[in-house]
Amino acid sequence: MARARRIVQVLFLGFFVFLFFTTRYPYQVTISGDLFLRFSPLAPLFYFVDSLTIPLFFWPALLILLLTPFLGRFFCGWICPLGTALDVTDHLLKSPDNRKSRDRGQFRWFKFALLSGLLILAVFSIHLWGYFDPLSIFTRLTAIIFYPLGTFSTERFLQWASQFSFAENTVYALYDWFKTYLMPEKQAFYNHLAVTVVFLLIVFGLEKVSRRFWCRNICPAGALLGFLAQFRFYERIVTDSCPVCNRCQTDCKMNAIVEGDVRSSSKVECIECFSCAEKCPPSHPSIVYRWRWKPYHSTPDFQRRQFLGTAVSGVVAAGLFSLGIPHKTSAARLIRPPGAIPENEFLDRCIRCMECVRMCQSNGACLQPGGFDLALENLWTPVADMRKGYCEYNCNLCGQVCPTEAILPLPLKEKQKTPMGIAYFDKNLCIPYVRHEDCLVCEEHCPTPDKAIKFDIREARLPDGTTRMVKYPYVVRELCIGCGICEYKCPVPNQPGIFVVRENEKRWNTLPVAN
Repeated sequence: MARARRIVQVLFLGFFVFLFFTTRYPYQVTISGDLFLRFSPLAPLFYFVDSLTIPLFFWPALLILLLTPFLGRFFCGWICPLGTALDVTDHLLKSPDNRKSRDRGQFRWFKFALLSGLLILAVFSIHLWGYFDPLSIFTRLTAIIFYPLGTFSTERFLQWASQFSFAENTVYALYDWFKTYLMPEKQAFYNHLAVTVVFLLIVFGLEKVSRRFWCRNICPAGALLGFLAQFRFYERIVTDSCPVCNRCQTDCKMNAIVEGDVRSSSKVECIECFSCAEKCPPSHPSIVYRWRWKPYHSTPDFQRRQFLGTAVSGVVAAGLFSLGIPHKTSAARLIRPPGAIPENEFLDRCIRCMECVRMCQSNGACLQPGGFDLALENLWTPVADMRKGYCEYNCNLCGQVCPTEAILPLPLKEKQKTPMGIAYFDKNLCIPYVRHEDCLVCEEHCPTPDKAIKFDIREARLPDGTTRMVKYPYVVRELCIGCGICEYKCPVPNQPGIFVVRENEKRWNTLPVAN
């Protein structure tokens, strides 16, 4: 069974990678790119807290929650790609066995406290669970770090290898395949990368403390599944032939087997990896898994005092998140994708998975991970940075891959009429206003059928006393959709002569009714 579990882990990880690579322009696939994110056990719970409804598009997560009371935390051991990546990391690190003494279960309560705290914050309409959701974490790390680093390294290696004449034809063939199937877009670079790298180092670096430290002690999805699994019917049973060699207890990656009593294990912590049975000496195979309709009960490691402390901390945290003076400049440039729901609801619904950012990178590339510049809860939310890219006029894909409908899947014609913001000229930088010379770049690239940038042609007097006719650009408010291509293409270096702010943005509560 342990071998079967590893095969299933690899298959699910491969499925995740497949969906990730298909989440790009032109996005002509039969399987939705956000399907794996809908496996998150936390998604239906927090969606229900937010809206008192559970949409059916979370059917994979609902199926997992339904099976957990019978099968236990199988999601953690068989499906979760973050758990698989942690197992691979542990194998690569080859950490010493004395990690067992560093983590004897004294931190298990924290994941239940974190889940309780996130629920309390959600009641106050502060949804931070996406920061800790394992599927959101793995998608975010893949989009911002793993994929860009992998494509950058591969491309540089192939360019280096092409210098050798004997391998030139083979390398060029590999490079063509690479650019066709793995990286058809330009190299991705993202804002606030340092924060994501620190988060990566924390999650994977904790493997040096204990195997699957994140899963054991922090993951709120594991806490929810453990709570549901405490009465599970599919049990680990140790027969009387057990020689009590303690191999199972020593090698249990979740420390689920009670120390000093190998016959007892915590259903709350066990992830059904079957590693204990694999470690059982072949001469005395003593561990089996069977259905038992009168199961014993494992209690979560979360005491009343800890819950009360969590409740108080959650209320205090809710108050702290409500304080602070927003920076006016940052607030004006906080531009969301077209189809985004109103800001408060958007922050509640967005799980910071970076799926929309990944999609945008393949076509337009204006969406970037948000930072702490406006508020704590803005971190890793999608923000348009028009100097990095622009919102492609003929693209509406970000809404199609959002797993929680924080960005609604607007029809293309409706998206093309939905303003993200509005452009303004900085007359201290714009070339016609500063140099009194024609510059048509912004108007030429404006994608709207009736150009949102027009010209006021008038005579200009130059410093030497001569005059010339100059086209001074201006923005027509009713036509501008704030796509940002004018800011992206502006030839003025550093600070552009035209910039987009969120003023005049249009947010959607529901999808527009088709005519």
